[in-house]
Formats: sequence, C-alpha cells, structure tokens
Amino acid sequence: ASVASFQDSPSGLFRAWPLQLLFHNVGWYLVYEEDSVGREEGLIRSERIDRLALRRSERGYRRGEEAQANALARLQTLLHLSGGIYFGDNLEAQLQLCSPTAKVRAQALTTLRFCCQSWSFAFIREGLQRYPIEHTRYSKPLAGDTWWHHPKAPHVLDPGSAADSHPYPVELDLPSWTVERDVDLRNWLFGFGAGIRIEAPAALREEHRSRALATAEIYL
Repeated sequence: ASVASFQDSPSGLFRAWPLQLLFHNVGWYLVYEEDSVGREEGLIRSERIDRLALRRSERGYRRGEEAQANALARLQTLLHLSGGIYFGDNLEAQLQLCSPTAKVRAQALTTLRFCCQSWSFAFIREGLQRYPIEHTRYSKPLAGDTWWHHPKAPHVLDPGSAADSHPYPVELDLPSWTVERDVDLRNWLFGFGAGIRIEAPAALREEHRSRALATAEIYL
C-alpha cells in the first residue's frame, strides 16, 4: 500500500466487487466490496484508483443483481453517516451501522464533543452538510448574541459561561472508525487549531493536545 493510503488498506492481491467511482478531494477512488468467502456481505472499502492494478478478471464469476443492490445501499448509508470515504476495517461494525433498527445503529456511533471560540463556531455552524444533520447538535446563542443561524440548524445545546474562552459546544455522533482514525475528520477539526477544545472522547482530546504541543515545540 502507498504511504498515502488508509492505514488499514489491504496490500497484495485480493478479490473484490466494484461498487462505485467517487471523486474525493484531489483524486478518484474506487469503492468496492471485498469478496468474503462463505458470507453474503463483505467489507466495503475505498482506495485511490492509481494505487490499484487489475491482475485478473474472472468473467465466469458473477454476482446477482440483488447482492449488488444491497451492497450499494449499504455504501450509501456508510457515506452518509461517516461523512467521508473511510469506512474502517471491521465488517461487523459496518453491518451494525447499516442495521434497519435505529437502536442498533445508535450503538455503533461515538459522540464527539468539542467547544468553540466565537470565530470557529461561526465557520462550523455554517457547514451543515459536512456531517449528518440528524446526528449534529450545536450550541444555543449566548445571551446578547445576534448572529444568524439557519432555521433548521439543531441549536439545542446549552452554551457555557460567557467568561469561558470556548463557550459554544458542538456534538457529532459518528462511527467509531471515523473518530478513531479518519484523516479527513482530523484535517477539518484540527485545522481550527486553538479555536476548539475537544472534550470527548478522551483519546481524541489527547491527540489534539499532543499535536498542538509538538507544533509549539518547533518554535521554542
């Protein structure tokens, strides 16, 4: 695998069912379902086209239309709930997130909570399409705030003290693999620098803190 691949991308030969081509950031990606021996479903992954090579096409080996349609439906769910094209490396976790039962899906989500300064909150609350709106919660205004917000935006969280440097909380319910390993999430979230303060989960808070300290040490 390339150094720019996802950290858990497969290496060597593998069999897969192509599902969809997606343009993401600056490149084209093939989204595919791994051929899982003995199971109807396989792990759905994505990989840059220029990092893949077709070694053999098995023309006599086909799958039914229903299986392909089911895989595409799971892909759409994963794209919507992940907010990106990284879908982890655990088939059972993917199937749980794609369950038709809301309670089962909820168990596959992790709540990311962070608090914002006023300038960063202005950018974040305007980006309503980055992550599923039904799994997003924003701070209510502080007393005296006059900023406009979209009438459908979920401003339901109580703000912190006006004396707090980061009084505006935000919560996102995301798949565990997105919170734990997704590069796009980190590029977006950590890009706000000191404009955000992560509260949960603890591991991501420590990662943000460690990166900030490492950057600061460069200039000492």
